[in-house]
Amino acid sequence: MSEIPSQVIDDLVTGKLYSFSDWPNEDLPDVAIGMYTIWKGDLFAYVGISGTSLKAEDFAMNAKKTRGLKQRLNAHRTGGLGGDKFCVYVFERFLTKELTMSDLEKMSNKELTLGELNRSFVQNNLSYRFTILDSAEKARAYENVIKKGGIQSIGKPFLNG
Repeated sequence: MSEIPSQVIDDLVTGKLYSFSDWPNEDLPDVAIGMYTIWKGDLFAYVGISGTSLKAEDFAMNAKKTRGLKQRLNAHRTGGLGGDKFCVYVFERFLTKELTMSDLEKMSNKELTLGELNRSFVQNNLSYRFTILDSAEKARAYENVIKKGGIQSIGKPFLNG
């Protein structure tokens, strides 16, 4: 199971790169199990999966809500710090170096929030690639391999490796 198919590697490493500022992404299915890599320029920043708890009814043609991969990437795009590990990592590892006294003053005056700073950073500096998978088990297995540096050409992800 730990052998990642070459098409999955190609999608995640050299596939089409999408900016978080270009949303919605019509190439993303509304309901899907998938995985994604996030990039800050050439820096491999993060690997993630989504849709691992999807059920058959979620894939039904009459599904009215976005589920899985598209839902997760949209959550990352919004930059919210409440419960989104990726967004917390972005703040801790990228934004803390960039905060200014002016930013802190604006936050203390309720003119700016960490969420707004995070959202702006994600949308202006980060991009992603994705691939669709047919099982949660494959998604989990591939993610574990990639977190450990299993794709030699890109190494471990900066934020969650």
